[in-house]
Amino acid sequence: MKKTVSVNIKGSNFLIEEDAYELLQDYLERLENALKHESGSKEIIEDVELRIAELCSEKLSEFKKVVELADIEDILSKLGDPSMYVDEDSEETTEDRSYAKSTSESGERRLFRDTDNAVIGGVCQGIANFMNIDVVVIRAIFVVILLFAGFGFPLYVILWIIVPKTKTTIDRLRMKGRPITVESVREEVESAAERIKDKSSNFASSIRDNENNRRRLSGVGRIIAIVAGAILIVWGLSWLIAFLVFIIGGFEFIPILSEDGPISATELGQLVLASPDDVSLAWLGLILGGLSIIMFLLLLGSSLIFKLRNRWMKVTLLSLAAGTVIGGVLCAYLGFKAGVDLTLEGEVEMEVATVYTDELTLLPELNSVETESGYSVKSNGRNGFMKITNDEIRMYGIQLIYRESPDSLFHIHQNKSARARSNTKGVKRADNIEHSLRLEGDSLYLDTDYHFPREDKIRDQRVYVIIDIPEGGKVHTDGREITFDETSEEDDDDRKHHREKRKYGHLFGDGNFERRHNRW
Repeated sequence: MKKTVSVNIKGSNFLIEEDAYELLQDYLERLENALKHESGSKEIIEDVELRIAELCSEKLSEFKKVVELADIEDILSKLGDPSMYVDEDSEETTEDRSYAKSTSESGERRLFRDTDNAVIGGVCQGIANFMNIDVVVIRAIFVVILLFAGFGFPLYVILWIIVPKTKTTIDRLRMKGRPITVESVREEVESAAERIKDKSSNFASSIRDNENNRRRLSGVGRIIAIVAGAILIVWGLSWLIAFLVFIIGGFEFIPILSEDGPISATELGQLVLASPDDVSLAWLGLILGGLSIIMFLLLLGSSLIFKLRNRWMKVTLLSLAAGTVIGGVLCAYLGFKAGVDLTLEGEVEMEVATVYTDELTLLPELNSVETESGYSVKSNGRNGFMKITNDEIRMYGIQLIYRESPDSLFHIHQNKSARARSNTKGVKRADNIEHSLRLEGDSLYLDTDYHFPREDKIRDQRVYVIIDIPEGGKVHTDGREITFDETSEEDDDDRKHHREKRKYGHLFGDGNFERRHNRW
């Protein structure tokens, strides 16, 4: 009967005979004393203890719960005698303890990813160590199956995921198939330390070699930063001037005539946006987004030129960027809301006249205005496509459409259309359009403009005058003649195609009818 003790070796608990424990304790003390002047001695001892724990676990089974003296002697014989590391002038002796030399047989070889010598994930280097061949061969194989078989990359990724990487010195020894002894652990630790030292030395050397290049690149980068900063500042100042002039100052530059000339961006917003509240929100979005992007450009340019990289500058730039986004989103929402009000078309039509004649002449109805000296005014000053007053919006130019009459008469129809978010509202807006025409004999006088209430907004209001031309009838307008004559040489298909072409008309009048007749 022997006395046992409970010990913890690297996180694992074991029951071990007392004399075996004393032998193991003596071994570790001698090993620590032998390696006390070695670099990395602490890591070596921890790895040796981890190996001892693994070997002790192998000695146990379901029917054996205690590590015996013979087991410890066998384990220590595999690890090797620590006395080989003791200095010659040391007073310690090993006469009362004898340990067999470590065996020279190869150790257990396992597959690990070699992250110390990895190019990407260490898979190729780990396979090369496992198979004891040059890593170049493994890498070449992966390249070939990647290019020709197509599964090289996914295979590499799978191996990267499932193959463990080396975490300890023992893992590195197993990867290479070397026996795990004190000597091999010591050599591997020293090799790892040497690799780290070489990498550090090479890194420091590369830093020294590239110092001049970095200085030159730094100078070039500084010049680029100054130029970019200056461009941003000039750009920001340009936007600031435009913003102050056209938005804040209300400069009237849009070619839509009002009673006082062209209109401003604010007045255009009032004609397009659905409600006064939307106009106010648009102002808020423009000011928030516009000023934010302008200040962002100016501050970013100043930061690049003067190296203003403190925390407050970053916070300010992020805040301005957020303001730009918020203002842009608000304006986009209002634009979408106005677009919804253009979704559906309302249309109304009425036959306004019937004429029995062979020829119908179309003439523009111009206001008869004379100057004080008796000259007739030939231009009504319509230099834009619409005119705005306090109560109404006046559009210039109506559409003429020609069709074949179902009988021997000229039929004249007036068609008006407008858009809205619902057909009912679109019909109401179309009905609000005012356009006049009058028939005198075989002459049809048409107003070349039409108007509607300002509260209806600009919603694609249009006026069409549709003229049904009887067989043999003619329409004269601005030197042109439109007919639907029978042509004996044309077959039915050609005649149908001829009539289809004729049913589309043209824009009638832009105000200066007699001078710019080519536009209608």
